[in-house]
Amino acid sequence: MFLTSDQNRLPMGPALGGPGAALWGIVEMWSGADVLILQFAATKRALTRVAMVDLSSGAVTLEKLTSDGHVVRGAAVLSTRPQHECVQWVLEPLREIHLGATRAYDDKHPLVSFVRYTTIEGREFSMPIAIAEKHSRGKRIYGAKPVRSAKTARPLATGNVAGST
Repeated sequence: MFLTSDQNRLPMGPALGGPGAALWGIVEMWSGADVLILQFAATKRALTRVAMVDLSSGAVTLEKLTSDGHVVRGAAVLSTRPQHECVQWVLEPLREIHLGATRAYDDKHPLVSFVRYTTIEGREFSMPIAIAEKHSRGKRIYGAKPVRSAKTARPLATGNVAGST
């Protein structure tokens, strides 16, 4: 959840974003929960924008972006770990986002749809979206291609900690 204040509103919002849009100089993270950071664009070649969304509501945002035809170009999860110093925060770039696949959840909910996130290290975690009526394989809405060196044609190391050497 994010908090905004009118004193931090920038005057040019609706001119750039259309009716109802606003630009903010400062937006505070209110909950300290994990954040899904998405880089997306209206088309494959359009200019990208970045959105930060509570991870718990990431599926709703991803469904809206894909239904509007937007393309997800990059994604990461930022774990801020409430009440900890920022040196303990973790930024995990994602390799893949899979939306809408179903599986059994528990005895009361035999079929639930999920969003599954896979980090570049291969760690997977998922969050339930809704009760499902029928089985679905879902769809991959984001998949990063490994970066390759032109000289060696091997994947390059992927360090993901800011300030690391």
